[in-house]
Amino acid sequence: LFTSMKKILFLFLLPFLAISQMFTIDDDYIEFSDNYTVSNFSANTFLNTFSEVSISYEIIIDSMPSGWDFQNCFPTCHPINTYSIDPITFPADSSVYLNGHFYPNNIIGEGLVVMELSAQHGLYLDTVTWKGEAVMELDLEEEFFNNSNIKTIYNMSGQVVKDFSFGNLFLVTFNDNTTKTYYVLK
Repeated sequence: LFTSMKKILFLFLLPFLAISQMFTIDDDYIEFSDNYTVSNFSANTFLNTFSEVSISYEIIIDSMPSGWDFQNCFPTCHPINTYSIDPITFPADSSVYLNGHFYPNNIIGEGLVVMELSAQHGLYLDTVTWKGEAVMELDLEEEFFNNSNIKTIYNMSGQVVKDFSFGNLFLVTFNDNTTKTYYVLK
């Protein structure tokens, strides 16, 4: 009786085992930023295959500032603003380069691109999200001490600061009570 139950359980699970995962993505949510004056900024991850698989992609969300462009590289770079590609076959046990470029075109802002990857005609789906921000770079030390127009500088916790750590966002309030966000790159 116990052996026949094992066989029944195996036969019951067989369809679920056949629909196992064919690929994984190292990092499926990527945040990155750079100065708005750079020609482009990018971040990458990798798609890892378990068996030979054909994968296509489609951009399902494109929330970019007016004037921005994007580009994806999978595994090579496709033309700017490509929204989908036909399936590409990758061998088993491979790690495939998956990259997102944002072209801010001298426009400050924040963009979002969500890519849906599909294998076996949509049977296996996963997404990768790139959230990028093009910011104005400012030497806050110089601005704070040399610009009488600056009233207060806050870190993102709302605390008033007088020295600045690199790689962080700061809110600068000016004497006319306007506020701007700055990212300290270096």
